[in-house]
Order: sequence, then C-alpha cells, then structure tokens
Amino acid sequence: MKLSTIALILFITVGCTTQDSVSGDELFEDGKFPEAIEAYTSYLSTRPDHVKSLYNRGRSYEEVGKNDEAIADFEKILELDPKNISAYLSLAKISYNTNEFNKVLIYTGSAIDLNENSAQAHFLAGRAEHQLGYLDQALESYNNAISIDKSFGEAYLYRGAVKVGKERIRSACEDFKFAKSLDVPGADGALKDYCK
Repeated sequence: MKLSTIALILFITVGCTTQDSVSGDELFEDGKFPEAIEAYTSYLSTRPDHVKSLYNRGRSYEEVGKNDEAIADFEKILELDPKNISAYLSLAKISYNTNEFNKVLIYTGSAIDLNENSAQAHFLAGRAEHQLGYLDQALESYNNAISIDKSFGEAYLYRGAVKVGKERIRSACEDFKFAKSLDVPGADGALKDYCK
C-alpha cells in the first residue's frame, strides 16, 4: 500500500472520529443525550483516553439516568487524570442524588483538596452535611461557598434552612431574601413559611 493511501485512510479515520466528538458536543448541548452517548462512544472507540469525551459521555449517561455507566466514565477519568475536579464533583452529585451522603463528603473532600476555592465543592459538602444532621459543619460549608461566590443563590437558601434548624430565624430570613433576589426556586416559599 502506498504511503499516500495510508495517509488518506488515517485522515479519513481521524476526521470521522473528530466529527463524532464535535457531533457529541452539539447533541449534548441540544439535550439529545442518547444520541450524544452514541457519538461519544464512537469517538472513544478510537480514542479511549480522551478525557473531555469521557466526561461528556458520563454527563450524558447521568442525564438519562444511567448512573452506573456515568460513574464508570468518571472513575476512568480519575484513573487518567487524578486531579480532575469535575469528575469528583460529578461523582459527588450522583452520590447525593442516591442518598450516599458519606460518599459525597469523600468526593467533595478530594475536590476541595485540589481546589479550596471551588464554591460548588463546598456547597455539595454542605448539602451532604445538612442531610446527615451535621448542622455546624453544613453552616461552615455554605459560608465557604458564599465567601467564594457571593451570587451562589442556592447556598444562601440552604444556609437559611440550617439557620432555621438552629433557631436563628431572623438571620435565616435574610438568607432567604437574598436567595429570592437571585431567583432561586424555593426561596419565596421559605420566606412565606418562616418570615411572616
């Protein structure tokens, strides 16, 4: 086989796989998650260690409720890139949604070790601590998230909920008002329930 023929075959193969990745990204953005999974899987068949495609396929699996497949992709990412904070946060979100709150704390702890300025990691840790009844720790985590990102509306809402649990209603109402000003769902209801 001539060298030019081999080069053409390689070009066509690479072009197709690159197209699959781009197509996957477009499908993901359009919310066509099953189709995105197919495109990413096709791309990953020739580039199995492509972290971005693994992550986006994992997110697509997550969107269609295939948590086991999503977890496998996120864990593969951490094998390839142990400092990938997005994979840790995605694993934390799945663990939260499946009520595995201690796992959330493990994943968010790893994310915070990598980047102590991750408001999302502090927030997710706070949500898990809150669910576990660790109100003081949850309050500290929400405070950390807010100090990093002053417009993190959900952190204000849930910090207010912790304050209600600690019977600090006036301060909770301030958080609920701020969350409402940031258009956080549930803030208006919290104001009506606790701040009459």
